[in-house]
Amino acid sequence: GPLARTIRAKLTAALEPTHLQVLDESPRHGGPPGAETHFAVVVVSERFGGLPPLQRHRLVHAALSTELAGPLHALAIVARTPQQWESDPRVPPRPPCLGGSKHDKKQR
Repeated sequence: GPLARTIRAKLTAALEPTHLQVLDESPRHGGPPGAETHFAVVVVSERFGGLPPLQRHRLVHAALSTELAGPLHALAIVARTPQQWESDPRVPPRPPCLGGSKHDKKQR
């Protein structure tokens, strides 16, 4: 969708990643079809070298500040250096959404 393309473009421009995945996880969170509100990103960049995880996440947040202030409700981030990615390209599983969907709540 359009927000996924914007996220991809902004992270590419800001972080020059060697690997980038942008995953729209909105359907897992009970929003309406096409909502584009929940995303996960895997960003592999030399820019993360020497930075702790918090600083890496801040760089991603800075690149997407406009989207985080508006349509983007949640963002899961995996931020690694190319060396870290080469040694372990696995992405840890994310926990299930605990908020449930409106549909699920109506059925309870």
